[in-house]
Amino acid sequence: MNNLDPRSYDIDNIDIAWCPGCGNYGILEILKASLAELNIPPENLVIVSGIGQAAKIPHYLRTNFFNGLHGRSLPVASAVKASNLGLTVLAESGDGCMYGEGGNHFLQAIRRNSNITHLVHNNMVYGLTKGQASPTSNIGFKTPIQVDGVFHEPFNPYLLQLP
Repeated sequence: MNNLDPRSYDIDNIDIAWCPGCGNYGILEILKASLAELNIPPENLVIVSGIGQAAKIPHYLRTNFFNGLHGRSLPVASAVKASNLGLTVLAESGDGCMYGEGGNHFLQAIRRNSNITHLVHNNMVYGLTKGQASPTSNIGFKTPIQVDGVFHEPFNPYLLQLP
């Protein structure tokens, strides 16, 4: 029986620092609705994030959270889960944080399969630095840093295979 409402995760009188129209607003609302539908009480949830615009999500939810270093949310999330198996643990951040700085942590988290949820905001750019290409940026994507466009094949986590 579901007795939670998405508003169970709301924090009163909080200013959200995202730009108007940012896709993170939609992700935040979907996350709250999903948590309520799954009947996960805020006190039984821990969200671990890195740095960046996507990593601000836990600041806007009434729950436990840890906001750490860029690319390091998965090791912390794994440790939280190992220390209390009864918690629901979510690691969330952007594609640059998770697949760039945190790339090896991503691979190891898959191998360990430690029952944490991994939510990546894949907007194919480092949003906080205002336009630097990320590991998932498409070939040809031009930025103030990549003035001739990205020339590397984008990373596709869905194609990743581990033995």
